[in-house]
Amino acid sequence: MSTEARSIAQPAPKMSAPSARTRFLLEGPIASTLLRLAAPNVIVNVVLIAVTATVDAHFVGRMGSEALAGLSLVFPLIMLMQQMANSSMGGAIASAIARAIGAGRHADASALVVHGIIIAAGMAAIFASILLIGGPVIYGLMSGTGDTLAAALEYSNAIFAGALAYWLLSTLTSVVRGAGEATVLAVVYLAAEALHIVLVPILMFGVGPLPPLGITGAGIATVASFSASSAVLAWYIASGRTAITLSLRDVRLDRRLFVEILRVGAPMSLQPILNNLALALLTGFVGTLGAAHLAGFGAAVRLEYLLYPLAFGLGAGVLSMVGTNIGAGNFSRASRITLTASALAAGVTGCIGLFGVMAPGTWTGLFTADPHVHVLAADYLVIAGLAYPFLGLGLTLAASFQAAGRPLWPLLGVTGRALVVIIGGWIAVHVAGTSISHLALVAAGGLIVYGTSLTIAFRAGAWRTMTAT
Repeated sequence: MSTEARSIAQPAPKMSAPSARTRFLLEGPIASTLLRLAAPNVIVNVVLIAVTATVDAHFVGRMGSEALAGLSLVFPLIMLMQQMANSSMGGAIASAIARAIGAGRHADASALVVHGIIIAAGMAAIFASILLIGGPVIYGLMSGTGDTLAAALEYSNAIFAGALAYWLLSTLTSVVRGAGEATVLAVVYLAAEALHIVLVPILMFGVGPLPPLGITGAGIATVASFSASSAVLAWYIASGRTAITLSLRDVRLDRRLFVEILRVGAPMSLQPILNNLALALLTGFVGTLGAAHLAGFGAAVRLEYLLYPLAFGLGAGVLSMVGTNIGAGNFSRASRITLTASALAAGVTGCIGLFGVMAPGTWTGLFTADPHVHVLAADYLVIAGLAYPFLGLGLTLAASFQAAGRPLWPLLGVTGRALVVIIGGWIAVHVAGTSISHLALVAAGGLIVYGTSLTIAFRAGAWRTMTAT
């Protein structure tokens, strides 16, 4: 009998009474429950994106501005993979599990683990194939030349050869997150980042009999720390410490469960593609101004990268709480959760933007001492930083739409951002007298369009038309 036929012949999913953890998501105080879930998820995402990227850039920056510029070319693509794995497909897995738990479909919640891992393996193969084969062309189109291109390829090949580690870790993280048990994630990620910090200088510069691997060593250290995290989380889930079971025995692939993940994950994957397309295009526009401008932009835009793990951390709490409440039919509570989380996200990202505006040199000093690069980074941050609240707002609202199984509006919002960057950047380069300040205005305009459009859609109730599955 075919897989599809078995799916049709199966009886309706068995319902069961909610656990204490589920009742907490359904009935607990909104603000404190959200913060309790968000805090460890913020730690997880800061480690996953911000700390990992910053540590690599800190040590590679010692090798000169050309090496740092090379990493600037790779980071938009790393962010693309991490966001697709952790937020788009991972968020689809987490929200599907949360809705299943909220509806009492615990067997489905457990089966979604294996289905999610299969999807992750396929996505990892796609990323590895494209970047290992097409890397020279891709980074060349992003204005990479000479030593900058060589540095980009060296780092990129190490990172994307280990793409499976990224995708597997994000999938297992989403499984634990969907069950509403995020504290263990913070512990695992902090331990893994400690390993990463130790490995980067050892592998880059060598110690004892270990030869220096240069920029490749930074990439290998990152992949190794993610692999260790994946092994620990796989053991944790398989040991039965969550409401979800990870088991390969009696596995029956079910088309219905693949659809439940992919109908949200596939369109939501376009959101980080367009988001990072915007960043990649900005990188390309800045690259036409020279290596110093590219290094300054690369240092400055990493402050924006810091916003993503913070907003995703809050968004992870939104996925668990909103998804579980929608599964149980509690739409009014789901709306209140979203509004609370959105206000928190806008406030936090706004404070970070203000820091970038008021003290740009403090941030840029983490990566380089070159005074010219400092000036260029400051020119970007004093403008783009003012729009950071809109990014936090948009990312949190996107998580709520995702939890509700409504990926269209986040996709339209980020499309608007990309169009602003494409059109505005082209005008800045080909019509206006191009400077990094002009491109910062373009970047800020894109963020404002993104956050505002999702706010309008949410207030209009576009997310409520979903029927819980």
